[in-house]
Amino acid sequence: AGALRSGTALTTATLYRMMYDGPIPEANASYLSNEEALVKLISDKSLDVVAVIAGQPAKLLADMKPEAKQFIKMLKFDPNHSASKAALKIYFPATIRAASYPNLLADDVPGLAVKAFLVTYDYNLKQTTKYLADFARSLCQNFPELQAKGHPKWREVELAQPTLGQGWSYYPPMAREMRACIGGRPAAKSQTSKACSQQELILGLCG
Repeated sequence: AGALRSGTALTTATLYRMMYDGPIPEANASYLSNEEALVKLISDKSLDVVAVIAGQPAKLLADMKPEAKQFIKMLKFDPNHSASKAALKIYFPATIRAASYPNLLADDVPGLAVKAFLVTYDYNLKQTTKYLADFARSLCQNFPELQAKGHPKWREVELAQPTLGQGWSYYPPMAREMRACIGGRPAAKSQTSKACSQQELILGLCG
């Protein structure tokens, strides 16, 4: 299921629970790194399945030699299966491309994707607000270089701000910077500051 306290373990356990309406039986669960798990899958065969949660192409799989195809088989995801439909309520359909793993796949196969979000508290401290706005500006300004020279997954990232689900909102200082950067103009400074709640005051989060 992935190492304890890892995103892989959390995603695997969540996915299993959604698809099979219960946790992975402890007798069947292991908490190993991807590398350790694959060794056990191939060598002593003490594992039946290894879940790899990584940006495509995952270096661990992309670097495998052609001989690995004798020992490793990527399982296909059937989006029409009832268990799969349950998983798609949270996760997103994706394509595992043969071009990403030429030594393991002959054709593209369906898979699942985990979306990543940058999340922050709704800070009201001036200095913290400045740091977060600076981060948003730097991300936007360096975005072309990240797409050109970074992990291939960066080429699938968009800086747009789509409508969020219920209960979620964009952090205004960062949202302004992103919109301004995308539009190529300086961000307008907010003329009003959000009222500080009692909880924020107690926690020292008001500036």
